[in-house]
Amino acid sequence: MIENDIKALVEEHYKDPKAGLLLLSQIGMQLTEAGLWPSAHDKRTLYDAVEATAAVKAVRDDDAKSFIAVVLAGDEQRAIRAIDDRRKRHFLRGLPRALLLAFTLATPQDQIMSVLIGHKITYSVGPELAEGAIRVDEDLRLPGLTVMDIAALGDEEVEQIDTRVRAWCERHNIDPASLARMPAKPGPPAPAPSFKGSSALERLYAAQDPDVAKRLTVPIDIALALSRMH
Repeated sequence: MIENDIKALVEEHYKDPKAGLLLLSQIGMQLTEAGLWPSAHDKRTLYDAVEATAAVKAVRDDDAKSFIAVVLAGDEQRAIRAIDDRRKRHFLRGLPRALLLAFTLATPQDQIMSVLIGHKITYSVGPELAEGAIRVDEDLRLPGLTVMDIAALGDEEVEQIDTRVRAWCERHNIDPASLARMPAKPGPPAPAPSFKGSSALERLYAAQDPDVAKRLTVPIDIALALSRMH
């Protein structure tokens, strides 16, 4: 029975305590490679077959129906945590780079970090709140956290920055989803702020237009040198 094969695959996968989440699509690939699926005599979907397998549970991401994790019965929290982390990373990837930098760039104590929400989001640093801008409250900032690559962040770091951004949105009556949907229309580049506390590498990226920053590559020796410069 295919249920026995599914159970064996899931049990074998999770024998490794460091194993990542096993997805339904991965099970399908393994069964197909072994010539066990699809079956001419079984008209069920693979999801239905997994659901009928004892000691195994399928957990679906309601926000992305095709993302289905398969875990051992009783270990559903593993999948729930992974799905929650996936949603947060997706949210953070959709945020304008300038907003993430406003939460993470280091600034002198007498300087105020703020963001201006318009056709694009820009950040500003100065002794006073910029006109029309919204302050990024110091108690919500995470100076020093590197957010250039969301995938490289640890789970705790993702939790921290996601929580802080959402708390800031609630405090200032901003819909978080509206930030992620900000259109990338061409506009005049924002002046690069001049302040101490962040590395030259961070300031280099911050000074670029988002489209330029995505294509910007820096040789490793130069990147290391810039990261040490303040």
